Amino acid sequence: MDAKGRFSLPQHFTASAVVIANDHILLVHHRRIAAWLPPGGHIEEKEMPHEAAVREVYEETGVAVEVLSEPLPETGDPEAFFLPAPLCFQGVKAVERGVELYHLDLAYLCRPARGVYASGSELPALSSGPDVKEACWVKLSELSRWNLAKNVTEIVATAKTRLDFK
Repeated sequence: MDAKGRFSLPQHFTASAVVIANDHILLVHHRRIAAWLPPGGHIEEKEMPHEAAVREVYEETGVAVEVLSEPLPETGDPEAFFLPAPLCFQGVKAVERGVELYHLDLAYLCRPARGVYASGSELPALSSGPDVKEACWVKLSELSRWNLAKNVTEIVATAKTRLDFK
């Protein structure tokens, strides 16, 4: 689709979380698109994008996470402040209720919050929310075997590069 056609479609802002722990990534099998992708969804009114990513992970998988971001200066001003930088900002064509649109997605690099691991567990336990068919931890080395949604491979490659610098 050319730029003119792309801009004629509605655009919704979304946020997602690329949660990586112990060489695994947290993925959900989305009911509507029938593919695996990082948890995420629409940004709600009065919600910051990184807060939406954290909320969506919890709603879809039951896992509390924290956003990984470079330290930012504290302004002390509630009217002018800094937000955590996303891992990337992507546009993905979607269909909702029969209407074509673009999700403008801010994807955040995250890790499970401290204290969410069960005693002796390598990864936090999961539950599936109503929007997902299933949630699971996937070994990064086995991602090519999974039916992934668009851009997931590229986002994971970007996340791995970012993690190598930490």
